[in-house]
Amino acid sequence: MDYAAFVLIIAAGLTQGSFIAPMKLVRNWEWENTWLVFCFLGFIVFPAVVALVTVPQIGLVFLSSPRRDLLLPALFGLGWGCGSICFGLGFRELGMGLAYALVSGLSGALGALIPWLSSPRKPLVYSILLWTGVLVMIAGVAVCSLAGHERDKKRASEMSGVKPRNFPLGLAICVLGGVLSCFMNLGFAFGAGVTQRARELGASVANAPNPLWLIVMSSGFVSIAAYCGYLLASKRTWRNYGRPRGVGNLGSVLAMALLWEATLVAYGAGATRIGRVGPSVGWAALLSITVVASNLWGAATGEWRGAGRKAGRLMLSGIATLVLAVAIVGFATLKA
Repeated sequence: MDYAAFVLIIAAGLTQGSFIAPMKLVRNWEWENTWLVFCFLGFIVFPAVVALVTVPQIGLVFLSSPRRDLLLPALFGLGWGCGSICFGLGFRELGMGLAYALVSGLSGALGALIPWLSSPRKPLVYSILLWTGVLVMIAGVAVCSLAGHERDKKRASEMSGVKPRNFPLGLAICVLGGVLSCFMNLGFAFGAGVTQRARELGASVANAPNPLWLIVMSSGFVSIAAYCGYLLASKRTWRNYGRPRGVGNLGSVLAMALLWEATLVAYGAGATRIGRVGPSVGWAALLSITVVASNLWGAATGEWRGAGRKAGRLMLSGIATLVLAVAIVGFATLKA
């Protein structure tokens, strides 16, 4: 067993579960102001710099990789970019912890089922374990949803004069985000030829996935730029970039982008070191750690303050159920 691989994936889960936290410090900017700058830095600038610095002959990597391994990650990246938009909007409506739980749970379930559906060989033990894990994961998502509903109901009854969050809208957005977010891992899995070509041209195991991340991330940014650009123009919120606290906001967004890039580098290196089942086992472990880390941040920043004991117990039960489900899915993959 490659313990270094799992250390890298644990680190990736911690950074992914934390990258949204600095967004809570942003002032005088609307969501689209923050999300566009973050995505430009985290999806274009940093992946490009890291790939250029760490991968020899990167131009040749792209020119000599199979076209299919370039096209599919780009297409999955476009879909994942739409999922990123949904996650950002879901965070605004439901809070960090609940949005992460819903999006990660659904993304994990679909990310596990799609390879099963496309595989001609389906061992019985693998199929039983996989479907068990998916059903448990959906149950965890349902429990987390109940917790969020209970939290908002409790707050609405006790906090008069406070604008309530739109829970049904946030839930719908997070469900859509969960469906689309698994496209990132699919891009990583179906673009393995790019990673292999980078290794053949001299990149290390840890750095070989960096050109592939650049393809997925830059394609995702196209979707995000189009939507955020529309909001900036229609709401005229582009003017917010000139308002006070702009420098402080840029610092917060820079921290978000650095944490995000650390996630990509650590997860790519860890999943590659695991081998053939890396995108499945690594993805399951990543989501499990992400859910726990994000909810610790959510609790620390007061997202569940005043929610009541019932909502708190439901959320803890939902998180535990999601972690169990991810463990079952990861074990099932080992039996494939």
